[in-house]
Amino acid sequence: MIRALPAATLALLCATVARGDERLLTEAQAPRALFGPDAAGTPGLLRLSGPELDELSRRVGRRVTLRDYRYLDVHRETGRDGGAATPLGVIVFLSVMGQNLPIDFAVGVRPDGTLQDLQLLVYREPYGKEIDDRRFRRQFAGKTARDPLVVGKDIDAISGASISSIAAAYAAKKGLALAEILRRRVR
Repeated sequence: MIRALPAATLALLCATVARGDERLLTEAQAPRALFGPDAAGTPGLLRLSGPELDELSRRVGRRVTLRDYRYLDVHRETGRDGGAATPLGVIVFLSVMGQNLPIDFAVGVRPDGTLQDLQLLVYREPYGKEIDDRRFRRQFAGKTARDPLVVGKDIDAISGASISSIAAAYAAKKGLALAEILRRRVR
């Protein structure tokens, strides 16, 4: 016997299909995509204290209320000899509002605090996916938390994808700030 789907489930399914969510990368694939073929990640959860949340808000230039952030400690996979894993950095997973819908990013930061790469995980907007192009993402490599990371200053927008470009710059700035908080905790 075939059962009808509840109306709410059917509406959500139709909205997702109509919206065109596009998964470009999974979290499990992120270490290799951002840090190379021999990278692996160990998951963690960063829970910000009140002062850390205030600091993050100041650093990104807008009020942040979310306290919990998923991340991966990324290291080079150990070889057959069982040698120690070499730390490669951290990947912070962020969801940033695009024009109408959230865009999911993976922000890779090296141990020295420079941005390794920025990758799209899920893109939901009808326009602007060009921010996943390597030529656009390349301008983030090597940036630090001290860089402005502002479209029109040190980041060039993609024509027709201005809001997505701004979202990517914000994700980079926030990812760098969160990675710095993580580094301070480890010291």
